[in-house]
Amino acid sequence: MAKRPNVLFLITHDVGRRYGCFGNPNIHTPHIDELASESVVFEQHFCHWPLCGPSRANLFSGCRPLTTQRFDNEPFLPKFRERMGPEFAPLPEHFRNQGYETGAAGFVYHDVDDPQSWSLGHWRPPTSEMVKAGVEGTRDGLPARLRGQYQSAEALQLIRERWERLEALGFTEKDIEREEVARQARGPAVDAGDVADEAYHGGQVAARAVEMLEALPGDTPFFLAAGFIDTHLPFWAPRRYWDLYDRDTIALPAFREAPEGSPEWAMGDAEPAQYYTTHGYDKPWRASGEQSLELLHGRCAVLSFFDHLVGKILAALERAGHAGDTIVVLTSDHGFHDGEHGYWGKHNLWDKSLQAPLLIRLPGADRQTGRVSGLTEHVDVYPTLCDLAGLPRPEGFIEGVSMASLLEAPGPEFKKAVFAHRKHMWHDRIKAYDLADTVRTQRYRFTRYLDASGGLVYAELFDYDADAEERRNLAKDTRYAPARAALEKTLDDGWQAAQPDNAGLCQGRNSATPGSRST
Repeated sequence: MAKRPNVLFLITHDVGRRYGCFGNPNIHTPHIDELASESVVFEQHFCHWPLCGPSRANLFSGCRPLTTQRFDNEPFLPKFRERMGPEFAPLPEHFRNQGYETGAAGFVYHDVDDPQSWSLGHWRPPTSEMVKAGVEGTRDGLPARLRGQYQSAEALQLIRERWERLEALGFTEKDIEREEVARQARGPAVDAGDVADEAYHGGQVAARAVEMLEALPGDTPFFLAAGFIDTHLPFWAPRRYWDLYDRDTIALPAFREAPEGSPEWAMGDAEPAQYYTTHGYDKPWRASGEQSLELLHGRCAVLSFFDHLVGKILAALERAGHAGDTIVVLTSDHGFHDGEHGYWGKHNLWDKSLQAPLLIRLPGADRQTGRVSGLTEHVDVYPTLCDLAGLPRPEGFIEGVSMASLLEAPGPEFKKAVFAHRKHMWHDRIKAYDLADTVRTQRYRFTRYLDASGGLVYAELFDYDADAEERRNLAKDTRYAPARAALEKTLDDGWQAAQPDNAGLCQGRNSATPGSRST
């Protein structure tokens, strides 16, 4: 019996379809672009929730948000396992149960440790915020929780000044365990230390992933995941990646206003506020032109940093003799607004927050390549990898559809629609709704904001054929009444009715439609 293919799963934070291979020639990502040329590239792939923890829960469980009921970044897997029963297994654990060696480095689940998933363990940088020791005590004379990964003298000095101000007001290290206090002494939004890659977490994760690849046995298939946090604010990258770009030539998005006809609260809180100010999310904040250019420069730098790390890992895969028998997956938890609508963040249900890159490189020299313009979702990744590896799909909880047919023959048709949701976060300055449900078709996005009783608070409708930048909310435009009615029906009918014909999906534990109150 032939050895089953290995899986190398690369995931990063807060990155939409930003790499050069997605039509961004000014972004320096040669390794990812080369990987894309050898892969099937999914051009219309979306997440289900614009927040790290919930989105990763969907990706690695194969379950949608109304089933996982994970709506924030609090610990999730232990309680979910208990609720789902013994037949449930996250994606890596399912591979482990089928005879794979499974291991992880870095920021993968956004959760507590899950030893059942990883036969080889899950390594995290010792100063990571996901490791207890990484947020306790002091480092360089600063509370470790505030110190973070910052490397430049300017950044450390800013943290020191902000922390000393808090100390003068009577705050202690115990107090900064509360986010509302810690946000008053955060470092800057960007950092460009003149240091080696390994000074930042991403470089450490890549180095560990290389070590793991070199130590893996050759006769047992493996599932290795590497997760990178450097693309999440604050943007940390060694100086040389910043030097790839001239800030004077960086162009901000053309449209930097909120959509006409959408309320202020639909945009959500701007994440850089907690770095540029000491009031965090408590007051309105919008980036100035200078701040936006600094942030966009930082975004470019961290993308190039991540790209270089991807190149290191792929080179190690080649050296280990596994390039020809390994499925390579590259994705992100969700998207991000990098200045579109004048906004920096992901705390809304507009398209940039929900777009996610997805590349899948198949094993073998004669592998299929191409581009898929059909609609796909995060829950589809789990059953797809099962099919590609020749493993049985778990029964009873998978709520996605295998994309294996698209990998055999990339094309424009797949799902009729994809779905996502959002609830307010604790830090949302304006709390106007209880649950928001959104449906995306090839042409439209329609979103309903509902109160706790299921009543409509507000609605949004965007026509991407006519308005790719979401300049205007068309929900009240009578010319779009037929389109709105059709989209409302699609939302009411739920995700099951929007699947491809003969999809062969498993009906998950929770068959609730998006507008139901099962949350």
